Amino acid sequence: MLKIFIINTPDILQPTYQAFQYPPHNKDYGVEQDFYLWLKKQKHILTTDALAADWHYLPVYWTRWHINHDFANNKEALDRLQNEVDKIVKDSAKTFTVTQYDGGTLINIGKARVFSAARTINDGIDIPILCSPHRRPPLPVKKKYLASFNGSFGTHPIRVEMQKRFEANPEILIQGGLPTRFYKRWFWAKNYNLNTMASYVALSPRGTSCNSFRFFEAMQLGTVPCLIGDVDVRPFKKFIPWDEISYYATTIDELENLLQDLDKKEAIKKGKKAYQYWKNELYYQKWCKYIIKELEQIT
Repeated sequence: MLKIFIINTPDILQPTYQAFQYPPHNKDYGVEQDFYLWLKKQKHILTTDALAADWHYLPVYWTRWHINHDFANNKEALDRLQNEVDKIVKDSAKTFTVTQYDGGTLINIGKARVFSAARTINDGIDIPILCSPHRRPPLPVKKKYLASFNGSFGTHPIRVEMQKRFEANPEILIQGGLPTRFYKRWFWAKNYNLNTMASYVALSPRGTSCNSFRFFEAMQLGTVPCLIGDVDVRPFKKFIPWDEISYYATTIDELENLLQDLDKKEAIKKGKKAYQYWKNELYYQKWCKYIIKELEQIT
């Protein structure tokens, strides 16, 4: 049986909060904290003997660190992070870590494996990018849009292209970014939920990173998501039948063809199945077991 040693990590590398929350409704909790919490409960695969372990887990809260240090623009903070990590990692080839931050760890961690929720150009093994669940109305929402998107457009050219292609299409709802006033933000969030549920497909274009919170939010709301981007970062492809619960398009042309040929009954069926996968396999504490499966494949 695979054995994991948890590297003794100083408190400074595990900040207790982060200064900025995204999405706005999200609690200050993410996949980095979630996996660490889960792993500490798995007594049957843990060992205190670093030499006997197959893998060493590095539980740094990368996202909180980088956000709290000027979104990773603070060179002094990056140097300090590098120095602290260098002190505790003894064998990078046996080490793995979990990060949500765009760009990953942003420091040199040698041959360590990175399980990443939001890759940009960095290598990594894809995991879900999760947030707090949205409120759902008690009754089903009637479908009225072929597809919908709510969000900003400036984070990647593919979003701008999507906006231009579909903004005049009455069947496809394309809306802009988040308002600043609280009451408007509250209504926006409510409408985001309802509009997503009222759509046959939830459009989830990549942004700064290759992934999108919207993809897994759509699953939680029971609408089939469509990831749009040059890199297919749907996680754990060896274990999860993504073609049964989602769509993927590499370009806007490909997306347009997908929507033109959409089987609405199939989309509804996929959305219902996507919700079950989110609930039972991919929500907090549920997804973590797949990291162990991935590590077993590497071993």
